[in-house]
Amino acid sequence: MSRARNLAGFGSAVTNVENPVNIRVGYLTAISYRGDGSELTGTPGGLGTALAEDLSSPLNKIYYTNANLSIASTITVDPPESASAAYTQYTDIVMQGDADLIVGDGDTFIPDILGIGTYVDMPGILSGGNSKVRADNYTNKKGTGAAYVPYGLAVPVGTAVSVGYGTEGTPGIVGVDTTTGVFFPSAGELAFTNSGSEQLRVTSTGLGIGTDSPSRNLTVNSGSSSGYIQICNNSSGGGSTQGFHFKLDSAGTIADIIHRQNGPLRFWTNNTQRFEITSGGQIQVGAGNTLLLGDSSPSANTVYNYENIANGTIRKYYVSDTLDSGQLTRFTFTGTDRTSAMITINATGSWTASNTGSNHVAAQFVSRVFTNSSGTSSDSSSVTTPFAYTYSTSSYAFNNSGGFGYSIDITNPTGDSGVAFFYEVIVQNAVPTSQHILTASSTA
Repeated sequence: MSRARNLAGFGSAVTNVENPVNIRVGYLTAISYRGDGSELTGTPGGLGTALAEDLSSPLNKIYYTNANLSIASTITVDPPESASAAYTQYTDIVMQGDADLIVGDGDTFIPDILGIGTYVDMPGILSGGNSKVRADNYTNKKGTGAAYVPYGLAVPVGTAVSVGYGTEGTPGIVGVDTTTGVFFPSAGELAFTNSGSEQLRVTSTGLGIGTDSPSRNLTVNSGSSSGYIQICNNSSGGGSTQGFHFKLDSAGTIADIIHRQNGPLRFWTNNTQRFEITSGGQIQVGAGNTLLLGDSSPSANTVYNYENIANGTIRKYYVSDTLDSGQLTRFTFTGTDRTSAMITINATGSWTASNTGSNHVAAQFVSRVFTNSSGTSSDSSSVTTPFAYTYSTSSYAFNNSGGFGYSIDITNPTGDSGVAFFYEVIVQNAVPTSQHILTASSTA
């Protein structure tokens, strides 16, 4: 009876969780076990489920764990202070519905503790729904690097991914090369660095390439080298001798506009083409347009050099003056050692208060000037007037100044005061490398 009662008690303990009993057996087999199992020994320690129930089979010592651990309601991972971390062998956490997975403050939670997970198409953490994982810091499983996000980060509209400022050598956003990426030098500034060297910066002023302080909407600084801006396409090609370039030389004094293709360079205003430079170097002004040279409101006795041909071998100037009776306009020149030049002065004058034709004058004065090795200049009395109205050769006077300098005077021929004069002076040199030049104009 005693044995029977004991067996009955065992049966009661097994079926009634409210009546626990301690039993020592060699092997215990049951359909299921209840309780927290915290005092069980000889168990696989959470490795997973054996592939076979037969204890003699090697498959009984090989375990599996489903890839996904589903969490249907909000839980907090908060291991005791004596623990270094909480972990699971599941490789992926799947949150259901609006459930949240919260990692307690100061605690660590490590999925895939066995390290058997792979980066393949799996549901992944936070799969679907509106669920969240909440923690202050995320690291890799070892706690020594960044967490891996196999499918990237999806950030809802109105929120942002925040990173540190970073530096030129250690940008805040990087790829495989950790010295190449994006950093934020200060509030309101964005910069791009390549191999630890800043290449581009965006500020509230504009975009800077090669500079961290752009002064215009676009500022390009090439340092001590010549600077280029290149515009190209698939047809032109993108080589250094292809496309269209803007250039500033290394000295910062010479600027070039370079069309490297075999085609015209066109200039437009008001949505209309005005002129073009052909690939052969010809300047073509569009029909109905005018090529204007010089200042539209010239100042008196200012010498305007409006055109040079063959690097100044032929020089063209214009000058305005107002003369009273007996006054003259003096043109001052410099010559060169043992050279000559043909000088043509086209003169016109009008006394606007007069209806008399002789007060509205015009003439062309042509002379040949020679400067010898001693610096003495002469015109050899060679002045002619192919055309003259009121003017005469007596209105012309040549003055040798010595030291390769000389002047030519054109006198007011009207005898009236307040007469406006306009002159075109053409200096045609004989030697391209040794030129006579008009340097000044004055009233005398």
